[in-house]
Amino acid sequence: VKGTLRGTMTDIDGNYNISALPADTLVFSMVGTTTQNVGVGNRTTIDVKLLTETTMMEEVVVVGYGTQRVKDLTSSISTVKSEELTRTPASQAMQALQGKVAGLQVVTSGSPGASPTIRVRGIGSYPGQDNEAPLYVVDGMFFDNIDFLNPTDIATISVLKDASAAAIYGVRAANGVILIETKAGRKNQKSEITYDGYYGMQIAQNVLKMANAEQFTTMAMESGSAADASFILNAMQRYGRSRVNPNVPDVNTDWYNEILRTANIQNHSLSLSGGSENATYSLGVNYFSHEGILDMKNEYQRFNLRSKGDFQATDWLTIGGNMILSNANKYSEEGGAWSQAYYAVPILPVLDEQNTAAWPTAYANAQDIGYRSGQNPFPTLVFNDNKLKIMKMLANFYAKIDIIP
Repeated sequence: VKGTLRGTMTDIDGNYNISALPADTLVFSMVGTTTQNVGVGNRTTIDVKLLTETTMMEEVVVVGYGTQRVKDLTSSISTVKSEELTRTPASQAMQALQGKVAGLQVVTSGSPGASPTIRVRGIGSYPGQDNEAPLYVVDGMFFDNIDFLNPTDIATISVLKDASAAAIYGVRAANGVILIETKAGRKNQKSEITYDGYYGMQIAQNVLKMANAEQFTTMAMESGSAADASFILNAMQRYGRSRVNPNVPDVNTDWYNEILRTANIQNHSLSLSGGSENATYSLGVNYFSHEGILDMKNEYQRFNLRSKGDFQATDWLTIGGNMILSNANKYSEEGGAWSQAYYAVPILPVLDEQNTAAWPTAYANAQDIGYRSGQNPFPTLVFNDNKLKIMKMLANFYAKIDIIP
């Protein structure tokens, strides 16, 4: 009886007895059904049919041995969905996890196409990439890194931080496990075409400010070093004197400004997904391009094709699989150019037409004004081509047979 402590339970056939006044209201309830409130009135018999209640399923987490409800999960697992990943433009899916998972360290170099260093539980002991890489499980397959994977193709990423992961995956889980599920179609879903893309520019920030030609000349002259003073005089004889200050060579090179550039980054993905009563499918194509800020052949380009499908052939047989083809070209930067630019003197120009020994481009050489090294980083930038061609394929097929109905 609503508003009171009077109540009863039915027997197995649904029969019950309860004392109630005509003005009372009876509340009929059962787990899994919709609660009904019925006024008593002058009736002595009230029959009620309870309808099944449809509720949202509790959030589940996919683990190595199946699924578990979040409240029943005892191990430490963090799950990030696709919507959160795509908020951060990144060439690598793990870069997009930076700051989103507690206890997960993501260290990126910023180099185009470079895989970030991932530490799930600090520095581990099991050999891997930098002896720290976790185990990546992509749709059930094991990988040491996922540089071939397009972040927009990922449905969820689950990070298994607990040591209990070793009970499932063995010693390879010593550095943690990262479970990745790629996107798939849904049954009875109309075909959907989705485009996702962005275009942006990267500009170096907080660049170290170096001495200009006048500051460098003042330092050299006041140092008391006869050699440093002679280098200044040699530069003025070779390149002339500044019209603003005749005691300074007519050269004022900001080497960091010369070797840095505005780098473009873009990503374009097109996907088709859907499903019928017995089948689901998902197809996708992706193009990613990322230039480095070092002014040389320093870039990363990747082209991906993806397919995933499941088909229920009979009541007892389901087959499916997925495949990812990745073709990438990576041009690594020449790291020595950074130190050359740091030590290069501002009284040296980029080009020197008097340097006839240089070919095919007359780049300036600091040795011509007395220094022991060339210092100019441009020969290093221009005449190095560090190309790496990367082709990878992920393929996974399965058949599921229900032997017992």
